[in-house]
Amino acid sequence: MAVITIAREPGALGEEVAARVAGSLGFLLVDTSTLARFWREMDLDDASLEAADEAQVGGRDRIDSESETSVKLLPDLIAQLAEEQDLVVVGRGGQGLFRDRPGTLHVRIIASRSFRVRQVQLQTGLSAREARRQVSEEEKRRSRYVRRLYRLNWEDPSLYDLTLRMDRLSVEQALNVILRTVQLMDLLQVPKRLIVENLLPESDEGRGGGRFANETEREFARFLEFYRIPYLYEPRTFPLETDEDGNVLEAFTPDFYLTEQDLYIELTTMKQSLVTRKNRKVRKLRRLYPEINIRIFYQKDFYNLLAKYGLLKEN
Repeated sequence: MAVITIAREPGALGEEVAARVAGSLGFLLVDTSTLARFWREMDLDDASLEAADEAQVGGRDRIDSESETSVKLLPDLIAQLAEEQDLVVVGRGGQGLFRDRPGTLHVRIIASRSFRVRQVQLQTGLSAREARRQVSEEEKRRSRYVRRLYRLNWEDPSLYDLTLRMDRLSVEQALNVILRTVQLMDLLQVPKRLIVENLLPESDEGRGGGRFANETEREFARFLEFYRIPYLYEPRTFPLETDEDGNVLEAFTPDFYLTEQDLYIELTTMKQSLVTRKNRKVRKLRRLYPEINIRIFYQKDFYNLLAKYGLLKEN
């Protein structure tokens, strides 16, 4: 497996190069649209992704506590994806997240300022003055994002294995340089575990005594009972991975099953380690059991989410 990160100066055609690389290698392109799709699978809204992404984080001096949690979840989502498939990561501090990892290639896409300003003008229709301002502001945001999350200088050349000047190369030439480097480095031969080992936080969720595992589950059960919503607690375990002999290596047991709605519920708080692990398992369950309807509920959203799915009754 392999992970290629693409850091790009604004207007330097980094997105175009990344898309060509991902398409040529059959890697998943991790860009804004891909992150939005997987973010929704976590049952998180687009507003929280926007608050966590590089443009917003790098554009603010301070981040509120709720946004800070989302900011920490975004690298975890990318790390989860790396556990499952080969990636081309566009921006988002990928060079920091996967720094010095085997099986990774870190590319920086640059160009002269005049070239980049012209590209922004072509893409947006802005005047030269407006395009220069946009380039400058975006440079600051991306630099601040990497510094804030990883305490790294975005321009440090030691973060990158390749630096490509797009005012000297075509997109096709840049693609060929990257593909040749992947081949020379034997990136595709690196075991997955060396790439992702210790990237994800360990879950510290404990199981308490009694019927329910923790206070969050007890609170949710009381909530369901108050609104007279029939449920079963941990009624089914889904195998997620088995060995050649059929022995279960990994399984997942959702917390609740709402019988009338045919809906499984997995509870979590916004605690980083819990969201990360649970989301990975829920996504795997959805892929293996597409007929199963499952949702992640966050403790703070009990009422809103139940109302959203039409689960509330007159008491």
